[in-house]
Amino acid sequence: MPAHENAGEDVNWSDAEKAWGITFPRDYKAFMSEYGEGVIDNFLTVFQPLSTAYDPSAYGMRFETENARAIVAESVGLAEECAHSTSSLVAWGVTSGPDILCWQTASGDPDRWPVVVIGRHTKTPVAVYETGMVEFLRRVFLAEFVECPLSGVHLWGVTSPKFLHWKEEKRVWDNGIDPWTGKPDPYAGMEWD
Repeated sequence: MPAHENAGEDVNWSDAEKAWGITFPRDYKAFMSEYGEGVIDNFLTVFQPLSTAYDPSAYGMRFETENARAIVAESVGLAEECAHSTSSLVAWGVTSGPDILCWQTASGDPDRWPVVVIGRHTKTPVAVYETGMVEFLRRVFLAEFVECPLSGVHLWGVTSPKFLHWKEEKRVWDNGIDPWTGKPDPYAGMEWD
């Protein structure tokens, strides 16, 4: 998944970690440095902790973290690893499935945090994967799990996924082009109430 020109984020990790009260995993920091906040194949959005891309009260890491914690707290029969400690869930991404992808941050070592998928149309509503965020994505791209862990197979076995930083995606849309198809946006220039 090559990064395009001007991808990547210069995240102030000291401020981010102070704001969140956690130390973020090294693979996630490397992902942010290389790619930044954005979308993979118009299906999976990866958030950064101090985003300016979205209204944080309606979307983004903080908003989806609150959603994840509420879903797990209110559900019966969820994965035991999450049910006892919803406050340790931190969302790092969402799919259009719509799934929420989190870390289970209970361990003191962020590089050992498992990925938790809170799925809408998955076999189980909550599944824990004993792998880091980047390794989780790699295994999805190469279809290396027993079955697709996401609600939708848009990324399952896609060996050449495309990433767009949110600013690049917006720039292309603003030029009247669908950044995922490369074709003109039929709704470009229209205003909606």
